[in-house]
Amino acid sequence: MAQGSLRIAEVIQPETVDLDLKGIQDRYELIRYLIALLYGAGKLRSEEEFLRAVQEREAMGPTYMEHFIAIPHGKSDAVLQAGVAFGRSAEGIWYETEHGGGLAKLVFLLAIPNQMSPDEYIAVLARLARLLVHEEFRAALYAAASYEDVFQAVVHGEALLDGT
Repeated sequence: MAQGSLRIAEVIQPETVDLDLKGIQDRYELIRYLIALLYGAGKLRSEEEFLRAVQEREAMGPTYMEHFIAIPHGKSDAVLQAGVAFGRSAEGIWYETEHGGGLAKLVFLLAIPNQMSPDEYIAVLARLARLLVHEEFRAALYAAASYEDVFQAVVHGEALLDGT
């Protein structure tokens, strides 16, 4: 990981975490909801413009991973500051894409500003994916009772990735 690269712990915040997603029927509603959290936290200039960026990225390839995880993401001029929205659903939300899908229980939406280099964008995404591969990290997210619990899981997970 390059020095100065974005850390998930630096961009996740209480306003962008929902540990009890309810009433969301599908991937479209889920993405719109998480975008609204980012917008409410001042991370986005335009919900609609960022939604288009996420939809364009969704059309390119799968953002659904195994272990009930989805990582939708987008890079756009609508992003004022890098941000991460996290949602957890006990029952799971059907996350269907043209590239496959399944039930998503842990969902991270990454909002990346256009001025971020492609290499750094990929590094942030890869960092999150590497965190989510670890069963201990996923278990901590499932057990989280508050934003603080999520934040501590991210900090701990990133420290393990960095070998500190």
